[in-house]
Amino acid sequence: MTNEIDQVSTAKFKQAISKFEQKNNVTIVYEPIQSDLDQFNGLVRDKLNQKRVTLNKFWVTDETLNQVKSGKRISKIYDQGKLKSSFLVDFIQKDNLFIVVGVSIVYLSDAVQIVNKFTIYIMISLIILLILMVWIWSKKITDPLKELKDISKEIAQLEFKKATISTNDEIEELARSINEMSDKLRLAHEDLNQRNANLKTFISDISHELKTPLALIKAYSAGIKDGIDDGTYVDTIIKQTDQINRLIDKLLELSRIEREVLQLERIDLILLINQCLESYEIELMQNRIEIKINQNGIRKLFIEADRDQIEKVVTNLISNAIKYTKSPEVYIEYQENNEEFIFIIENETNLNHSTQVEKIWEPFYVMEPSRNKHFSGTGLGLAIVQSILNRHRFQHEVRLIDGKIQFIIHFPKPLQ
Repeated sequence: MTNEIDQVSTAKFKQAISKFEQKNNVTIVYEPIQSDLDQFNGLVRDKLNQKRVTLNKFWVTDETLNQVKSGKRISKIYDQGKLKSSFLVDFIQKDNLFIVVGVSIVYLSDAVQIVNKFTIYIMISLIILLILMVWIWSKKITDPLKELKDISKEIAQLEFKKATISTNDEIEELARSINEMSDKLRLAHEDLNQRNANLKTFISDISHELKTPLALIKAYSAGIKDGIDDGTYVDTIIKQTDQINRLIDKLLELSRIEREVLQLERIDLILLINQCLESYEIELMQNRIEIKINQNGIRKLFIEADRDQIEKVVTNLISNAIKYTKSPEVYIEYQENNEEFIFIIENETNLNHSTQVEKIWEPFYVMEPSRNKHFSGTGLGLAIVQSILNRHRFQHEVRLIDGKIQFIIHFPKPLQ
């Protein structure tokens, strides 16, 4: 700053004082040099005061003044004591003008203390804030994990509850996965319980079905041993043995169907059903039963299925309809929509309760209340039908409408 002042003329300096001050954030005053030192210092201080620079310690000595007169540039710092600041000045001479260029400086030690205190407060605040954030964040993580741990324990105890966690992160994804696992385990557990119940019922039914013929065989064998045979005992034993054989054959067939690998092929269902009906022509004539078919204009009905197993399905349904119909007619209908073919077989029935219809797929359930084997058979035919349809994933249902029972099978159309 002083170098720049030295390089300009006195006139330009006087005109540019305000610019110098604004540009460099300093205070500049000047006073002609005179011999009366007290008066000279008073005038300089007054001019500083006019520029709002109040100094309680400022004095230009004779020595300083003489040095400036000799052309030297003098730099001094005036400590302002209680004001906790200093005034840094350069004294220079220009054409008998004593020029003061000064700037106030705050005590560095005080400034450092203030900054240090502020830094300490900031650090303490940041540490407290950090601890609080860590606690909140850890609680946000640990609470859901604790809930997932409790849910896992409950699932292990076969209490299939769900977690209600909404954190929008990986923990929420884990909770959704555990909820899905809980649902699937619950369904599997319910299915297993149902299968166990069905197995118990199945074993009970098998025991019942075998107990009666075995009891008859034992009784008639004892009659032969005691010599009270009227000539029919052996025939009865053979008949009951044949009944047991038929039951065992059906059980083996049901077991074999569950294990066999499906041999899928493209078959014409209408052609297959017509071929099955041909094998029942004599039985239909003897029982004076007429098969009425409504094809709804459908000439061919191609499906993807295992031919042998679908033939068993059709044969069992036709056999049941002929055996249990209460009228001389059995109805078969084919329907079609954009996605599937529908096969319907219908006959009149004595069933009049929906609960009876719901049990119709169960093994050993017979629709003949008397359980006469001449009419009811083994009770495994419809169980075999359902097993085959389930393995093919064909939807099926049974309906009871106005004294008529309908068996309905939905065959999805094969891809072109």
